[in-house]
Amino acid sequence: MSIEDKELIEQRFGLLWSGKTEISFQGGVRTFRDVKRALDLAGEDVMSIDLHELPSQKFAFRYYDGDDRRVVVLVCDAEGGIVEEYRAHIAEWLGELYYETGALAYDADAMLHLLRKKTEEGGASSFDPDRC
Repeated sequence: MSIEDKELIEQRFGLLWSGKTEISFQGGVRTFRDVKRALDLAGEDVMSIDLHELPSQKFAFRYYDGDDRRVVVLVCDAEGGIVEEYRAHIAEWLGELYYETGALAYDADAMLHLLRKKTEEGGASSFDPDRC
């Protein structure tokens, strides 16, 4: 695990939730649901974060993989093939807060909630398990 993975993701795709919930692509609109279906990401632990339109008829889908406990970015080409993949453990964003969560670390909804809250607060960390 390396903080460099988080930094690479943020440098290339911006802060979490800085993208869109739908994008124009190939003459149509792609939503989270469309992208998840096309990539066969049907699990309940696959939680969408954002979409990004990229040059050269590519797009990026960023999501939280609760099973792997990682933020994932898949860059896809015009045909929907994955051409790049980036993964960074959620602890890179949450720091010590991740280790304080105990069993909640296995609850994808709770982790995404903490991640979003910390992102919105600009990195402040105060863990309250009753608020998840």
